[in-house]
Amino acid sequence: MRQKGKQMIRNNNLFKNKNMKKTILAALMVLSTSAAFAGDSEPLKAILKAKTYDAAKALVEQNLSSLASDEERAKAYNKLVDLALEKVNKEQTIQLENQAAQQMGQAGDKPVDEEGLYQATANAMAAAMECNKYDQMPNAKGKVAPKFASKNADRLYNIRNQFINGGIFYQNKNDNDNAYKFLASYVDTADLPIFAKFNKAEDANLTNIAYYATIYAYQAKDWKNAERYVEYALKDPEKAKEALGLKFGILGAQLETHADSVAYAKKLEDMYAQDSNNDDILSFLTIIYSQLGQEEKAIAMLDSKLAGDPANHSANSIKGQLLKQKEDYDNAIVCLEKALPSAPNDQVKCTLNAALGECYFFKAQERVNNYKGVLSPAAREQFNVVYNKAIEYLEEARNLDLTGENKRLYAYPLYGAYYFVKGAEASETKAAAALAGVTQ
Repeated sequence: MRQKGKQMIRNNNLFKNKNMKKTILAALMVLSTSAAFAGDSEPLKAILKAKTYDAAKALVEQNLSSLASDEERAKAYNKLVDLALEKVNKEQTIQLENQAAQQMGQAGDKPVDEEGLYQATANAMAAAMECNKYDQMPNAKGKVAPKFASKNADRLYNIRNQFINGGIFYQNKNDNDNAYKFLASYVDTADLPIFAKFNKAEDANLTNIAYYATIYAYQAKDWKNAERYVEYALKDPEKAKEALGLKFGILGAQLETHADSVAYAKKLEDMYAQDSNNDDILSFLTIIYSQLGQEEKAIAMLDSKLAGDPANHSANSIKGQLLKQKEDYDNAIVCLEKALPSAPNDQVKCTLNAALGECYFFKAQERVNNYKGVLSPAAREQFNVVYNKAIEYLEEARNLDLTGENKRLYAYPLYGAYYFVKGAEASETKAAAALAGVTQ
């Protein structure tokens, strides 16, 4: 009996343990079921009910840490994408309606909130990047199962052109900061992981927009981004030459020590060894030699180039400028006059004419300063020949400088030449004095 009793007690305990297990399993099932079908958290519900981008954005910023999971955070940022795109779609629809009306001969002048359109584009892109960040996080099972990436990639890639439109819009308003921001955004977004499925080689605008983004980055001294953008710009078939010049300028602008300059010169030497027909590399290399006080090395390199190509524009132009700095005016004039006929544009023509005018002016000044005795009418007439040659080139430089941006190159020597030839009271002399900022 005693033995049976013990056995019964053990069986009874076993029964109780089974019931306990069933109770625990049931509780776990309830918990797992409620977790699987749990609704959105209260902060997320508030965000999803927001009617405007600004209201939703404020709620996201206030409640981001309170959201229940990365999945909720992705969902919250996707709501921002939706709201921003509502604005984009609204303004784009008006633009299309206007275009359609104009094609039918109607006014087509419904007001478009362009700034709102471009800002909404930027907002949508920024929100999508945050959405994608959380969307790529492992879920509760440790798996990455993005819900929004593909849809957002498709709908956002198609509106990237609004960054170009925005850049042009702000450029026309002389707002360089925003022009840079939007053009740079077009380039930046090409590299986003969310757009990996799109082939950048098929983006017809990328390299061209990168060129202008490089210019703005250069002006802003944003060297890190300038170096990145210029690599795209170098691939543009129409802007590659200018982009290479920008690249050299970007690198050169960051030189702070003598060692930096020496290293830069070495880099250019290596590039020139691989592409000795590239006049742009030659130009920058000789300029850096000059800055390092190695003018003779620069001139020797230019002479080597001119031996095989006597009419080379870059070599003649640079050598002429270097000889002018060395006050070897006669030889400088020979080189500069060879370079002038092949000047590619009015800007370069202005610079060369100004340099030639300076050479003749300082050559005349030297003669006057070295003249012994009273200046006779005959001697003055001889000097006037040289001064008038200076005036000829300097006036041409002034005429080519339609905006007056380069007056520093010609204004003072033109004033000096007029003063000697025409006298202080001549109208030309007074006008040149005003141009040069000289008080008579």
